[in-house]
Amino acid sequence: MRKHIYFGLGILLVLLFSYQPAYAEYRAYELEIFDRVEQRREIVITTFSPSDYTLIHGGAQRIGVIIRASWMCWGNTSKFKKVCPPPAPISPRFQVGDSVQVVLKKHISDQWVGKVENIFYRPDLRSNVYGVRFPEKKDLYTRYYEANLQAAP
Repeated sequence: MRKHIYFGLGILLVLLFSYQPAYAEYRAYELEIFDRVEQRREIVITTFSPSDYTLIHGGAQRIGVIIRASWMCWGNTSKFKKVCPPPAPISPRFQVGDSVQVVLKKHISDQWVGKVENIFYRPDLRSNVYGVRFPEKKDLYTRYYEANLQAAP
């Protein structure tokens, strides 16, 4: 009988000393929303994935959604807590509004010139990521790593 009590206490002590608090994480998105009915565009920061956002806000016939940025946040968004902000860029080579040229050999966008619209840091990639809009290409928006851009001539 005593062996069982000591064994139970031993397990309890191991569990108590190995306790580590759990932290929740979630993905945050910066989405560009195009409302086809009202003919307007807006930028939203949310925890909804683009497909969920589309379904909840009128469907694909009503709105179009593109991902401008995404990042990981720790904690939760219960009780109407705000979504964490995007990670700030670290020593960016370009600023929002700068004209940049894409340098990606054998890529369709090689040598395209666009304007930087947003910058954020991706710790998992150890690089700044730039959102670039190309007005001469029907306002196409896409993201590039810092190494794939140079100042426009």
